[in-house]
Order: sequence, then C-alpha cells, then structure tokens
Amino acid sequence: MLSTTVPIHLRWGDQDAYGHINNVAVLRLLEEARSRAFWTAPDAAEPSVFPPLQPDQQVWALVADFSLKYRQQLPYQHEPVLVKMNIGKVGGASFVIDYALFASEDDAAPRVTAASTLVLVDRDTGRPHRLSPELRQKLLGQ
Repeated sequence: MLSTTVPIHLRWGDQDAYGHINNVAVLRLLEEARSRAFWTAPDAAEPSVFPPLQPDQQVWALVADFSLKYRQQLPYQHEPVLVKMNIGKVGGASFVIDYALFASEDDAAPRVTAASTLVLVDRDTGRPHRLSPELRQKLLGQ
C-alpha cells in the first residue's frame, strides 16, 4: 500500500494547561499531514506522494469517519513531529488512511494512532462517486 511520512511543526498554541499537545490540536496535526500528503502547494519543492483527490471540482473527498487513540502524551517541542500515513482498505468509493504520530524518529512507539475514511462524493447529487481505476491503482501503490 502507498505510504508517506510528513513532518509537522507544533505551534505554541497547540499545548494546553497541562503542558502537552491538546487532544483537538492532535486532530488538526493529522488533518494538516493529510492535506500535505494529497495536495501539492504551488511553491512546493516536490509533488505530493499521495495522488490528488480532486481532479475536478465536481467530485469532493469528504471525511466520513475518524477514530483516534491517544497512547502517550505529546509534550511541546521545537522539532517537528512525524506523521506516518498509509492507505489501508480501498473500497468502491472510499478508502482508509491509517496514521501513526511520533515525537521523533527515536520514538519506539507512536504517541497517537488514528484512521480516517474518506469518501468521494458527487458535488451536485451528494451521492458516492466510484474511484476511477487510475486513482484506485495509485492508492494501492501500483
């Protein structure tokens, strides 16, 4: 399956009164990593690893489900955290992204694990839109 690692810098405001990264901020970190993995910024040095999800504005990629497990606290740090992502199950109109968030490459275990299901939806009808054979192959890393 297709996989990538995205470094994400923490922001000072991501921590809470307990001195660790807030649970909602963790979800936003994963969202940012997912966005960087699928969408290439115009000034990016390299293209995204994952295939673009929106070849046109007629089909949207919507988050249908998100589950998250906090395994260890994540204190604020100046070095970027690492969000490792891989494409899990690929369905007819949806696919799963698995996440593992590490404080550094030296972390023996992830601080957070998560999974999100994205569904392709027709903008006008709101109905699921089947994955094209090309997108399916890219998601499967073929």
